[in-house]
Amino acid sequence: MRHKIGAFSLIEVVVAIGVVVAGVAVILALLPGLLRRTEEAADLQTALRLPDAVETRLREEMAGAFPGGMQNGVVLVADKEGTNVRRESQLNVPPTPAYFYIDVRSFSSGELAYQPGRPVLPLRVRVGWPYSAVKAAGNLDSTGNFQLVEFLVTLSP
Repeated sequence: MRHKIGAFSLIEVVVAIGVVVAGVAVILALLPGLLRRTEEAADLQTALRLPDAVETRLREEMAGAFPGGMQNGVVLVADKEGTNVRRESQLNVPPTPAYFYIDVRSFSSGELAYQPGRPVLPLRVRVGWPYSAVKAAGNLDSTGNFQLVEFLVTLSP
């Protein structure tokens, strides 16, 4: 009596290799999109953490007094990690590249408008990134290839 030895045929081996190669190709094709979305999510998380840094920076600049309601606004920048928040005019001090463009303005009318003697100063803060795309568009009011979040910060003297 003959015993049959278990083995794979050449066709089975080629099909198995084809399935593995197709799976690896799909994973490699999805990888750039997944990495881009991960980076976008990290940037959004950093932008959402900026209110505290902006508030701290404005408190340092106010030195205990409201700066006349900030009618003209303030433009700040921050690096990709959301640290080193500074005025745009101080962009090269220290020479850290800007990634976030931060526009801080007081409200011009309505209940949140600046009123002398009020115990708090409500400010509209808009954060756009990347900085180069915001600058290419001209400002945050223009349309461009940048992301934008907006929030409210209140300061007290």
